[in-house]
Amino acid sequence: MYALGQFGLPWQQALIAVRFAAPTSAGILFTMLEAAGMKETWIFQKLRILAIFDDLDTLLLMVPLKAIYIGPKWELAVELVFVAIICILMARFMHKLTVPISWPYLCLYAAGVTLVCEMVHFFTHSQAVDPNNVADTIHFEVLLPAFTVGCITKHENAEHDGHDIHQRPDSLSLRCLCSPGTTGTADTVTMCISAVFMVLVGVSMPPLFSSSLEDDGLRRLGSDETMAPHLIVIHVIACSFLMILGKMFPAACYKSEVNLKTRVALAVAMMPRGEVSAGIIANALALGITGPPMVIGIVCLALNMMMVSVFICTVKTLAKETATLADSQADEGVPAVCAFGGAEDAAVPSCGPSPVDLEI
Repeated sequence: MYALGQFGLPWQQALIAVRFAAPTSAGILFTMLEAAGMKETWIFQKLRILAIFDDLDTLLLMVPLKAIYIGPKWELAVELVFVAIICILMARFMHKLTVPISWPYLCLYAAGVTLVCEMVHFFTHSQAVDPNNVADTIHFEVLLPAFTVGCITKHENAEHDGHDIHQRPDSLSLRCLCSPGTTGTADTVTMCISAVFMVLVGVSMPPLFSSSLEDDGLRRLGSDETMAPHLIVIHVIACSFLMILGKMFPAACYKSEVNLKTRVALAVAMMPRGEVSAGIIANALALGITGPPMVIGIVCLALNMMMVSVFICTVKTLAKETATLADSQADEGVPAVCAFGGAEDAAVPSCGPSPVDLEI
């Protein structure tokens, strides 16, 4: 708000524009950590909660932020009621709905959620349905209802996702006896859907530096205000640094559970942004927020997504070092507290995975 104030960025727009930096990409994060063999680690179990609620609070906060920006309109009250209803459904029917959860059914549920949201958008936007423009366009974000469907769906072994966790008798690490995982077909479908989604996000982004006023079917980022390229680079570096610094907060928490290296690994794992962040930027553009701030936001997001592999490799390295330390302490007969924190006789082991579990 202060550095870009000269480019006419009011605080209402700034609060919406910068929300892209908040959510952690749960989809990208979970997929890559599972590929790295870290699904049964303390880091993954903690991330599963933090990343999901990271996305959830971003989606929920977008409704009041839009209300602040647009002003009092009764259509926003409809969105607030919709959000309240699905939040109640999540809390009241968590893992209560018994339905098939194989990948064809999941695709069917996703298509149903998308259809409902798009129909609401069509009926409030179409001139044929609303010729007198009684209601402004109401657009329900698809991510929140989709998340709700996942929450209320009952999973067979929801507690450990089908895995039985046991403490290894000869060390302080965890060993898991894993049941058969998802089929190769499901993994292929997941990869294809993720790839198609990110391609569509990419092609929906407007040109960064084009000053053309021609209507090419894309929203323009340009505005009357311009910024020199070297200033854009400086702002991108500063914004990226703040994005990383903000995600380091978990390193100051959980001191009674794990050591510093593991907390830093948890913080680094929270750094990747992805589909939700791209959706926030798309919403900001749809609301008419343009100019250098959006250029900076898109470049920061692109650089962050290019760094995802670096973040995951850093997490894996830190976790492996901590697991190795835990095993060496076990070999030396250190009995009191394991390297990942927590008492030796704790009911739930808090140590990290063995090096075998960390192999890809």
